[in-house]
Amino acid sequence: MMAPTCWSLPTDLVSASVEIMRSNGRRGHEGLALWFGRRNEVGKVSITHLVSVTGPGFVSAPLQLRLSWRAMSRLTDLADSLQLYMVGQIHSHPGTMVDLSPVDKELGIRCQDYLSAVCPFYAQKATDDIRGCGVHVFDGGAYRRLSLTEIARRTNVVGMGVEKIQLEVPA
Repeated sequence: MMAPTCWSLPTDLVSASVEIMRSNGRRGHEGLALWFGRRNEVGKVSITHLVSVTGPGFVSAPLQLRLSWRAMSRLTDLADSLQLYMVGQIHSHPGTMVDLSPVDKELGIRCQDYLSAVCPFYAQKATDDIRGCGVHVFDGGAYRRLSLTEIARRTNVVGMGVEKIQLEVPA
């Protein structure tokens, strides 16, 4: 049996992600930040890059986010050029809602070990701790929420900053 995937998070990953989502949240819209990284041979994933998407291929609304197919293609091209892959994402929900919605579960990225974190209060409250979010992993064909104990066991914060990229995505 393989050991479960573990993730290394840069010290500023969560706070920088919240900052990206904050402007959408001020309008009462969901926000989004994407996490890129690499996996080593023992299943440890290092998140190294934080991607902010803008442009007509990214639509944000109350209780809704959409990326166009061309936006996804552009994100894949970026990951390939950096020799990384999309490790996960964080998006925001209103109020204290940190669970994935049925739409998130059904239409979100569905790849083994993909992380999907949910930040409460439409990212209007500053946080730098992943434990203030709902953290979900796609595992065995479905998303499941990680307990605080599992988050502590499977994530570690490393003393480096995340590299930030802003990407314009087409409709």
